[in-house]
Amino acid sequence: MVDQSRLNKQMQVLKTGDEATRRDVIHALKQHERAEWDVVSDDLVHSLASVLAQHLPKNQAAGMKQPLFRQEVVTILGNIGPRSEPALPNLVELLDQGIPDAIREAVATTLGKIGKEARVGVDKLIAVLNSSCRIALADRVARALGDIGCADQRVRTALVNMWLLPVHSQSNQLQVAIALCKLRIDARGLLKSLTATLVANRDSSQRKGAAEALAWCSKTDLDVVPALTAALCDDDEEVRRLAEVGLTQMRVSRPKAIQLSAMQLNESVCAETALRRSGAASVVPLIEALKAPEPIAREKAARTLGALGEVALEAAPALQKSLNDKHVQSRLASAKALWNISKNADAVVPVLTEMLRGKEFPEPDTADSRRSFLQSVIEALHRIGPSAKAAIPALTRKTKDDNRLIRESAVRALKEIVPAGVA
Repeated sequence: MVDQSRLNKQMQVLKTGDEATRRDVIHALKQHERAEWDVVSDDLVHSLASVLAQHLPKNQAAGMKQPLFRQEVVTILGNIGPRSEPALPNLVELLDQGIPDAIREAVATTLGKIGKEARVGVDKLIAVLNSSCRIALADRVARALGDIGCADQRVRTALVNMWLLPVHSQSNQLQVAIALCKLRIDARGLLKSLTATLVANRDSSQRKGAAEALAWCSKTDLDVVPALTAALCDDDEEVRRLAEVGLTQMRVSRPKAIQLSAMQLNESVCAETALRRSGAASVVPLIEALKAPEPIAREKAARTLGALGEVALEAAPALQKSLNDKHVQSRLASAKALWNISKNADAVVPVLTEMLRGKEFPEPDTADSRRSFLQSVIEALHRIGPSAKAAIPALTRKTKDDNRLIRESAVRALKEIVPAGVA
């Protein structure tokens, strides 16, 4: 805790003490975190910020000899937060070219912690982002711009240009993405990149950054809620925490997040993953999605239920109805799912057999789509095994198909369905 009575004496030392005693005071002040400064009176904090500002000369010769001393002062001002406003002019000067990058990085971080009052430094922050700016410094500047909260045209242009740079580090890309999301600035490919990173990137630090960025987005943005929902089951505890924080910030409960994910099945690339990872909690929303007007949503709903397996047994009656779906891919997905869930060959095999006999294929109706579809049907029968014996005549005909791959698939399926030695 900050000793307020002692603070006046420490300020006096900073004004009149020698370098060693001033350094001791700086070291002591640096130990205090933001919460400790929050209970100190405004007058005392403003006085301290003004005193500290005197130790931030742009001209190094006018102050302490070691740049580290200035860096520590900058860190203290950042820990104090928004009430460091009296030091802003001195802080902004330290963003100029010629100042060591370590100090400029600390200044950028502190300006972000000061927040909206640091808008006076926005132009200098943007000026730092030139072609020779090091990645670490660019990271701090991007985060500072997002934390300051100024989203005028100069900031929009700078951040979007950074995002669109053909070559930058992953860390820099994420810091820029966080700033863009915080400021509600749209940029080409932003959400697509973040949601894909959160759901599929193997680097946990990348997933954490993506979760932090998406927390500032709208719950109505495509794939945002599904990606955060999927991350609730991440292997990394911190990723899970950040995903939960993001959904809470959007005022979306976990059940609501699952429901919204099911509602996005038609267009979302993350919804299936979110619903599959959510397990049994997804079953009811997925049953509802089987009635969606969009064929692709119904197909994905059935496919996800199949992936859940026996925990989705409640969905068996709805999948049974879906075996009559007008969309052939939805029927196939429903048949596969029903078998995975219930092992009801009597319900599934006739539907799959009819698909082998019929002439209805997915769009586009090409030789390749026909081959892929028929192989999927045959593979489903293969998995069912001997219980699919009613399909033997249809499969036998496919052993004479014009397509070699279909013929080979049919032969393999028949070997599984008709055990060796059985005529």
